[in-house]
Amino acid sequence: MKKTLSALAVASLALFATQAVVAQEKSRAEVKKETAEANKAGQIPGAGANANAAGETSPKEKAATSTTTRADRKKTTAEANKAGEIPGADKSADTAGTMSPKEKAATSTTTREERKKVTAEANKAGDIKSGEANIPAKQK
Repeated sequence: MKKTLSALAVASLALFATQAVVAQEKSRAEVKKETAEANKAGQIPGAGANANAAGETSPKEKAATSTTTRADRKKTTAEANKAGEIPGADKSADTAGTMSPKEKAATSTTTREERKKVTAEANKAGDIKSGEANIPAKQK
């Protein structure tokens, strides 16, 4: 009885082992070869986004194939900004076209010596106090 049971177990084990060998998954090289062939045949949509499958191009591809120059885009953006057409730009109609403090400093007509002289006079008059926010006493 034990011999019959053992023989039956060995036979079933051999049957399952052969099925496992036959049903073994493909090797990495086989899968890569099949994928390359499918890609060449155009059966794989691009980059997993399915955008190319629908006939659309990605934003990156659109930017790469743009016919407008950078100068044209900058000009268009500046005009839209002045017209207030760009959302999130906190410029009202009153401040459109005015220079920022950084632009004002870059286009200043006063020399360094003049600024030093004005600062020295304000310091002598007591308008500048150390440790405070450099606000003249008259404005406090």
